[in-house]
Amino acid sequence: MYRRELDGEVLTFGHAGILYQNSFVMYDKQTDSLWVHATGRAETGPMKGKTLTFFPSTVTTWEQWRAAYPHTTVLPGYRRGGFMGTYKGINRSWGLGLSLIVRFDAKLYPFGALKDEPIVNDQFNGEDVLVFYSDRAGTATAWGRKLDGRVLTFRASDKKDRFGNPLLRDDQTGSDWSWLTGEAVAGDLKGKLLERLMYNPTLNDRFRAFYPDGLIYGG
Repeated sequence: MYRRELDGEVLTFGHAGILYQNSFVMYDKQTDSLWVHATGRAETGPMKGKTLTFFPSTVTTWEQWRAAYPHTTVLPGYRRGGFMGTYKGINRSWGLGLSLIVRFDAKLYPFGALKDEPIVNDQFNGEDVLVFYSDRAGTATAWGRKLDGRVLTFRASDKKDRFGNPLLRDDQTGSDWSWLTGEAVAGDLKGKLLERLMYNPTLNDRFRAFYPDGLIYGG
């Protein structure tokens, strides 16, 4: 997911009907430049070399999302099922891509590895990172572990939220956290928010195609 405004101009995109390294290509109607959706970067046209501003995105079930964000806005034409069912059915082909677009660097956390280790306290390019994976929801999220100058370390909590979803607990204060919203829901840090990192679900082979030197968690 990307911001459409670039250099003071709002761009309108369409599907170019072609693939680049098996990833679909977009075109903008203002300049006819071609953009690769996996990187948000223009590869041909007047915008060549430009990169759209990346927004983190979470793929999860509607029930999970609605519980966490009950007042959310829904895109008209939304259909239940479809992609999400396929996504969960082949989750070992997917992973969470953690991106540093400015430096065009990224790290992949394959769902196969996260299924065996769903809570990962990691570091990537000097950033203290928390990655969580829910196999039940087929959902992974990534957060910065540094809060108010202190690095937190997370593990599974023995508590659940009111919807029965597992919570995380930090070792430093014993506060309980939502892995989907990054908010502390109980304890000394209640109400505090972790920094949402730049992440998105991606096919493992697409990550390798665009980041051949990118790190892969678990080898």
